[in-house]
Amino acid sequence: MVLYRQQGGLSTWALRDRAHRVVAFDVSPAMLAEAPRFPGAHYLVAAAERIPLRDAAADLATVGAAFHWFDQPAAFAELARVLRPGGQLAVYSDFFLSRIEDIPDFATWFQQTYLPGYPNPRRHGHFDPGAAVAAGFAEVTSEQAEFPVPLTRRQLADFLLSQSNAGAAIGSGATTEARLAEELAHELAQFVPDGGTARVLYGIRTWTTTRLS
Repeated sequence: MVLYRQQGGLSTWALRDRAHRVVAFDVSPAMLAEAPRFPGAHYLVAAAERIPLRDAAADLATVGAAFHWFDQPAAFAELARVLRPGGQLAVYSDFFLSRIEDIPDFATWFQQTYLPGYPNPRRHGHFDPGAAVAAGFAEVTSEQAEFPVPLTRRQLADFLLSQSNAGAAIGSGATTEARLAEELAHELAQFVPDGGTARVLYGIRTWTTTRLS
């Protein structure tokens, strides 16, 4: 079995009692260092476009919260190569819906004020079903759901700081982590009261398909 690209090792852990062997890959050594260790799990630094496994080595490949960073035609070709005929591919991604339950003004602030100042870096779409079929996979099935997460003002600010747009702005020198944290604390006060929580809305989407013979 192969597990491809876990989010902090969560996918690896989920398969611990279901897979005889799990091989997990990530381009970030720091991410792999945070992943849980258990018998049968192996971790390697590698990219989706070049997986260091032999042909038809895996029964299952999963990708968590990462596919939108891949060169998808190249990644699909590699995943098709390492999966046996009939092997399964499951891709999933959770994402921030930029909404707070019962507080519509937050979405307006996020889309019209926050994102224009700190835009998202360029990335690919979440999943290209046409590229999957072209690489030798069956018709793709997808499902989507949304769910609320209660967050304090500090937790919501910390989450926004962890997003790629904040990281890009900090990395480019346009702002600093401390300055952006202070700005977020000030702006979010209008939506989340002191000592209170807000029901922040997230989505999750899954795509599943089978490697054809």
